[in-house]
Amino acid sequence: MNDVLDVAISLLCGTTGGPATYGRRLAAALGRRSDVRTTVLTDRPELVDAPGVATMDVPMRGGLDRLRWQHLALPRAMRSVRPSVYHDTKNALPFGLRIPAVVTVHDLAYHTVPATFGFASRTFLRAATAHAVKRARAIVVPSEATARDLRSIHPHCAERIHVVPHGIDPARDVPADRRDEVRRRLVLPQRFVLHTGTIQARKNVDLVIAGVREVRRRGLPHRAVVVGRRGWLADAAMREIERDDTALWIPHANDDDLAAIYAMADAFVSPSAYEGFGFAVADALAAGVPTIVANNSSLPELCGDGAILLPSLDAQAVAAALEKVLLDDAVGARLRRAGPARAAQFTWEKAAAGHVLAYYDAVAGGLPRTTPNA
Repeated sequence: MNDVLDVAISLLCGTTGGPATYGRRLAAALGRRSDVRTTVLTDRPELVDAPGVATMDVPMRGGLDRLRWQHLALPRAMRSVRPSVYHDTKNALPFGLRIPAVVTVHDLAYHTVPATFGFASRTFLRAATAHAVKRARAIVVPSEATARDLRSIHPHCAERIHVVPHGIDPARDVPADRRDEVRRRLVLPQRFVLHTGTIQARKNVDLVIAGVREVRRRGLPHRAVVVGRRGWLADAAMREIERDDTALWIPHANDDDLAAIYAMADAFVSPSAYEGFGFAVADALAAGVPTIVANNSSLPELCGDGAILLPSLDAQAVAAALEKVLLDDAVGARLRRAGPARAAQFTWEKAAAGHVLAYYDAVAGGLPRTTPNA
């Protein structure tokens, strides 16, 4: 085998959310390594900012075209690239793949909290993930929590699992004048509690709104700010936003605006029923926003001592945690220090090294379980 491994990675950049961020950051980190040659097969090559990485345009029209893209367009592209190993970054593999394959399974939420998914998406994810973990020679998961779920649901794949946490980008420095401009333009309140990410049932955004409303009844001036597009089964959250005339919903914010919003928030709350990793929480930690999260899935593992864990998923628990963070200066100061320190432990260089190990393991007759530049 050559010292340099040829890797093809599929990446849907035209979608929003954690998997797209993960794929772009991973590609950039792989481009800085000397032991792999990486080609990214993507629907939006202009969004892949990864010096040292080749890209190939594999167009996708969205919706049901995902099936054609996955099972026809990607194999056709790989016949041109001829990689040693293929890596799918989003829970699926093409049918009839003839080369060693790695798949990233971000989470098993469709299985652990099935009621938070529509029937079609749940059915698709069950089938795609089952096929992928059966076919893949190595499986990457971003947390020990996801690894436990995967071993429980698909025990036959236990020996092929690689736990490789994502990296966390350092928070951007946002000058005061830039924060002021964003506050004016988006009509942000002076004091607010933040939640970011796609609004969907398992995120329990309604509990954030209700919890903030409760602390306001107790005399605090804070309002809820929710940043993220409306996703599936979001009715409960949208009802809470609509009935609370102090809550602010921002369907979309670009990266620069989002950095400013994090910098101005007094607290961040994620009472999610399940997370495979938690990019929005990770960004809050990195920004030094006092953070409150659910005590389940990967969230305690991600946050360490950098966040307060909710004892239960209800508005009263959210309100009690917010009072602790917003009224106790010592608690708030500790979290503002602990969050960035915790986030700094997760780097994309470490993530790339873990992925390269998975690539080597996937190749038939592969290399030993150590890699250069790890």
